[in-house]
Amino acid sequence: MELLVDTVKTLNPAALSAPVRRETRVALDSFFRTFGFTSEADLTQLAGWVLSVPGGHMAEPHAALALARSHMEAWLVQVLGHQNAGETLLSRGRAAFVLSESAQHGAALLLTEPAALPQDIVSALRSAMPVPAPKAVPSVMPEQQLVLNPLAGLLRRWWRTETADASIEGA
Repeated sequence: MELLVDTVKTLNPAALSAPVRRETRVALDSFFRTFGFTSEADLTQLAGWVLSVPGGHMAEPHAALALARSHMEAWLVQVLGHQNAGETLLSRGRAAFVLSESAQHGAALLLTEPAALPQDIVSALRSAMPVPAPKAVPSVMPEQQLVLNPLAGLLRRWWRTETADASIEGA
């Protein structure tokens, strides 16, 4: 018995999905450009990565950006470690991504599971991670005196020391 084997072609899931709204795509492209991605193919893959949820192609720009932020934060936490999680993770992770020039590896870098990334890329990202700045804390500024004439201020200080010496001798 002889089996006949034909070539099997699979459909690309991106070809099956409806086109993304123009405003949403522009918003996602500008978001991923801040990470250093410039290639149209990379930007298309990243938009597909973010909008892979059911109905994602119809997402409003602000909803798509929220999805992109959550995808990037989840990826960055897995790569950079849970100790870096927090409200500044996305901005610090973006800085590490740009400083380590990780966008040169293409969108495939973000589409790869963080555990499967090459160690040199992970160490480059971790070493480029900026140190977090301390939170601003309100404080009281010490009172300062304005000296309009520095020579008069010098004479006043000299005069005060002279009067202090006189009072010590009298005691």
